[in-house]
Amino acid sequence: MASHNAIMLSFSTFSLIAVGAVVTLALIGGIFYTSLRSGWMKHGYFTIPSVILIVVVLFIMFQGLGSGITLSVMGAHFENHPIAALSINGLAEIAVLLVGAVLISRAIKQNPFAVFRLEGFWETPPTAYILAIPIMLLAQMGGSAISVLAEHIWKFFPTIYQPLNSYETAGDSAIQSLVTAHGPMDLLLIFLFVAIVPAFSEETLFRGFAQTNIERSGSKHTRPFVALVLASILFAAMHASVFKFPGLLVLGLTLGWLTYRTNNLFTGALAHALNNGFIVAVLYLNPDQLSSKTASSLMGTEEISGSDALIMLLFASVGLTLFLLLFHRITTPLQARGNAEREFETRLTQGNNSFDDHTINEYPSDHYE
Repeated sequence: MASHNAIMLSFSTFSLIAVGAVVTLALIGGIFYTSLRSGWMKHGYFTIPSVILIVVVLFIMFQGLGSGITLSVMGAHFENHPIAALSINGLAEIAVLLVGAVLISRAIKQNPFAVFRLEGFWETPPTAYILAIPIMLLAQMGGSAISVLAEHIWKFFPTIYQPLNSYETAGDSAIQSLVTAHGPMDLLLIFLFVAIVPAFSEETLFRGFAQTNIERSGSKHTRPFVALVLASILFAAMHASVFKFPGLLVLGLTLGWLTYRTNNLFTGALAHALNNGFIVAVLYLNPDQLSSKTASSLMGTEEISGSDALIMLLFASVGLTLFLLLFHRITTPLQARGNAEREFETRLTQGNNSFDDHTINEYPSDHYE
């Protein structure tokens, strides 16, 4: 009976993966068709369907490259060589997500200071970086609580929950073995490839390339909040975890807002790196206190009761609201945040005929001075 149940569970997991693959391919096809109909670009920036398609393709390429090299070099038992596996994955992430986004942007002559949100770097006060740390940790706590509550809801649908849980638990266990350091040198390398590299690579793609292109490709006005939400949904979805999606969405929204308020990619990237690094450090110092889901997702989605999750969410919400209000206050004077709107006004003044929808006029870095 146990063997029969295991076979049925494996079949359900396989069926779930197959359905997910079909849905993903259908979505990519639909997005591609929509891009062809509506246009790939508007005023030199990629439209929403184009951004979604580019992000999805880059993530598939990253996963394929990282997994392919890892399997070809180390075989299926890559957990026996965790540092090597993490190094390969990190280098693939840099090559595809970070370098890929930059090359695509530069291929159509977009201004890198605008697209990758570097215009606010010199304006950003040190206080903003300091406040970003508690904001990110509180967002992680709140996101974790929401993920826990969402997972409790999924348990009411055992037919769906069981194969999902089997799939995610298997992945969590494999990743936990990779991010557990067994010495100072391991800790340093894991911090590099789990905290720093993903933070800067993902921020470049999502908060830089995706969020900026969506924001600045509007027809009648800029759309910063549409860009914030869509880029955050993409960020959460690309991690391919149903249970962790709500928490990842909270983190994505927080990172996007920090970056938007300062127009400085480094604000969110440093917060992202410290968030991941905090979990790596805690796992190293006290590994027995963290579950596999905590270690693998870097989200803290440990198995806690619904009532404890609600208390966590309440505490995180109050603290996060206070810190966000303070962050809003200290970033209000920053001028670089308005660069997108000023560019749009310039576009209206000069007339749309001076802007080619396929190649962007390249604004010099002092355009907004």
